[in-house]
Parts: sequence; structure tokens; C-alpha cells
Amino acid sequence: MVSMFLAEPGKKIICGASTANMVSRYLPNSQTLSDVTGLVLVTDGTLILSQALDILLKDHLEALPADNKDAGLLVAALLEADSISFLIGMAFNKSQRSLSLPAKPIVKSRFARELVDLLKKKGKKVMVEYF
Repeated sequence: MVSMFLAEPGKKIICGASTANMVSRYLPNSQTLSDVTGLVLVTDGTLILSQALDILLKDHLEALPADNKDAGLLVAALLEADSISFLIGMAFNKSQRSLSLPAKPIVKSRFARELVDLLKKKGKKVMVEYF
């Protein structure tokens, strides 16, 4: 997945600390995430996907709240793009599991599916790969 991500042309966004760590481990010793060509944002995963989806559903594009800065950057990048690739990891992370909530990979993939549907309705070409 990381080699696919790094090979993708254009702007790149990493949503999720686990994914950011995975990409960092894949890079040569002398490189950091800031050296990744096209990487414009590294942010929380599920929370930011949820906020971005909310922004897009409510069309609050002109006045984003200050606490939604990362979500706003994600939305702006998604709306700017003609073609978008989502590479979604489905690994279970025990440290993120809450007994009162569904597993994060399930929630994350639901948000991603909703984003994909919404972006397609906006005329975007969207590709989704699950790992």
C-alpha cells in the first residue's frame, strides 16, 4: 500500500497516525514525511474524515470554523482534484477500540464510502482500494 501511495502523482494526504507511522517506516533512513513529494497534509484519520464529510454535506465551504482547519484543508484538496485515490487500511488497532463504539476500521470505511459517493456526485473520478 505504501509503495502505491508514494507512486501516486499529485497531492498526497495521510489521514491517521498509524498510516503516517507506516509510511515513515517505509522511507529510507535519511527521509522523513516532509520529504515525500506531494504530501500536503498529515492529520487524524476518522475524526477528520467525519468532519470533512460533515462540511461537504452541509456545504459550509465558505466559512470553516477554526477548529476544523485540517478538515477544511482536506475538503479543499478533494474539491480541487479531478481524480482522487483513496487507499484505506482496514487493520484492527486494539489501542483505538472502545467497548461502546464500533471498531474504527468499520467507521473509517463508512466515512470513506460516504465521501466517495459524495465526490462522485460532484463529478470527481474516484478510485478506492482497501488493504
